[in-house]
Amino acid sequence: MKKKEKKKSGNKMEQKAERGNTWFCLVRGMAAAFAITCIIFIGFGILLTYTEVSEESLPVVSLVCTALSAAAAGYDWAACMQKKGILWGLAAGAVYTVLLYLITSLASDSFMVQLSGVMTLIVALAGGAVGGILGVNRK
Repeated sequence: MKKKEKKKSGNKMEQKAERGNTWFCLVRGMAAAFAITCIIFIGFGILLTYTEVSEESLPVVSLVCTALSAAAAGYDWAACMQKKGILWGLAAGAVYTVLLYLITSLASDSFMVQLSGVMTLIVALAGGAVGGILGVNRK
């Protein structure tokens, strides 16, 4: 009986360690996503400053950045969970979008969700889902 009790308590300890590791994976995925976002926008800002690139390309760059960042987060989340890649990817895309809008609303004086916000959410969900599928199937 003592061996069984030790196994159960060991399983509880392992489950706590896995939960802690899970949160670390989720935070790491979001950190990677926002690092990618920062790198892309800093690079685009440099391009705007020193070249003839038009500011009219900003919406396209923003959507591509959103897709890549959400895909990175989805990949990391699904790789950590090792199952249900599309669901974890969708969740990563949704969380990325919500955090992006919270940061945007704090940084601007007047913040409104418009049609572009819905498009951003759709692109983030799609990017996250693709990243999640790739993350769960990595080898």
